[in-house]
Amino acid sequence: MAVEDASERDVAIRWNGALHGVRLYLAIAGLALPLFLTGVEATIVSTSLVTITDDLHNAGQSSWVITSYLLTYTGFLMIWASLSKIFGVKPTILTAVTIFIAFSAGCAGAQSLSQLVICRAFQGLGGAGIYTLTLFSILRILPYEQYDRASSLAGGILSIGLVLGPLLGGAIANNGKWRWVFLLNVPAGALGWLLLFFVMPAHFPNPAPVASDEAMPTPVLVKMKSAIHQVDFFGAFLLLTACSFIIAALQEGNFQYPWDSGLVISFLVISGIAWISFVGWEWFMCRRDINISPMFPWRLTHNRLFMGVALGFFTTGLPMTVCIINIPQRFQIVNGSSPIGAGVKLLSFALTCLVGIISCSVLAGRLKMPFTYIALIGLVLQITGLFLFSEIASTTELWLGQFGYLVLAGLGTGLGVSVFYMATPLVVDMEDQSIALGIGIQLRMLGGVLGVAAAAAILSHYVEGRLSSVLQAGELAALLKSTEAIRTFSPEVQIRVREVYAVAYSMQMKMCGGFSAAQLLAVAMIWKKDNVRYSKE
Repeated sequence: MAVEDASERDVAIRWNGALHGVRLYLAIAGLALPLFLTGVEATIVSTSLVTITDDLHNAGQSSWVITSYLLTYTGFLMIWASLSKIFGVKPTILTAVTIFIAFSAGCAGAQSLSQLVICRAFQGLGGAGIYTLTLFSILRILPYEQYDRASSLAGGILSIGLVLGPLLGGAIANNGKWRWVFLLNVPAGALGWLLLFFVMPAHFPNPAPVASDEAMPTPVLVKMKSAIHQVDFFGAFLLLTACSFIIAALQEGNFQYPWDSGLVISFLVISGIAWISFVGWEWFMCRRDINISPMFPWRLTHNRLFMGVALGFFTTGLPMTVCIINIPQRFQIVNGSSPIGAGVKLLSFALTCLVGIISCSVLAGRLKMPFTYIALIGLVLQITGLFLFSEIASTTELWLGQFGYLVLAGLGTGLGVSVFYMATPLVVDMEDQSIALGIGIQLRMLGGVLGVAAAAAILSHYVEGRLSSVLQAGELAALLKSTEAIRTFSPEVQIRVREVYAVAYSMQMKMCGGFSAAQLLAVAMIWKKDNVRYSKE
């Protein structure tokens, strides 16, 4: 989200829905389409990842396909917001869509996993700009009095993308054409780009300038110089460094290097130093009043309600992302489902997650239920569903009762994700609303990317440790390179291998349940005598 001061807030209110009729609908469509694609892209790989890594012969490094995208997605959310203040919302969002389209095509043409991971990282860079700026624009392009509807619209678009992603990925992978997982972004993204280029006003979200007030446009070089001096690039660098090295340690530990190796330990140390440096840098900018838009304004640390909401974003991001990415893989590897079959089975979680998001809007917007009560309901459902799902029998048989557990987990996750998003603007001052939302979204993505890396570490550590006595060295190496190797084993060994994977996936769900329980601390931090409720005033 772009950072606003009080005067910018007044401008946003004066804008008050300056587009009408067909042009308004086309502008919303132009914003919705790229936003939808980023929602799809976050989950479409979940059901096609097994096919992709088997084709590129590197199943052991499969999680990098996801974490490379989420890593740059997380690290550049606030950078795009700051750039939009300098260069304008329209040109900035068009640039983000262009990057996303170009590297989606690069992903489709990748001939090795390394090429795919690099293109995914740049794809995530463009996706971060799309996510931040389209959400900001949807909330501003409609009148301020319709904030609850705009919020529901943005959440609905993302949620539909999250739900349809696994189905699309499964359907594409089922036919062996996994490259279309990325290639479909090219024509769809181009259509969104054209709509935004021709329909969105150049001055959005500011009112159209009066002829007498028009001034000479600022040269691009001057804007670039201003960006260098005002955007917190150093903070972004420290955040990316901290995340990259801890993710590398989690994913390489016990896979190519032992946990106590010098490389893994040094990665963890570098990550720790970078985290401390990031916090110190943000504090330093606040103390010295440097003319840079910080990624995390230090004044927000004194707001207990916001810190509780921020913790809520982080603790809901991990279980949602890990479940959407790893549950379809469990259905494929453990139960032998096809990619499209795994996508259909995931609907028990993904679809009810969407129901939870919509339910939160109704409970908070229409029934005026306090956000703490909604969060507690979601917390109970989420913990119950995830821990029950983690205790299902570790067999290759598909027990139908597990879908009931996924329904509970999905509904609770949707309530948790939505409640902290809706509460954020209400727990900070007016001038901090946009940056608070941006920080929250960034923390949610950070929780997701760390969760995926931790889940991959759990899987590789458990599988390699348990199967080293079951498989020969060559067979284990082939399995870690491609799960298709399971089909080459004898029926008895196949069952044993699949059962080991089942236990590992259950351990991942226990981790998700533990993070869900941490939301209780977030709820306690936002609890007060007069609990926060939604109001249109």
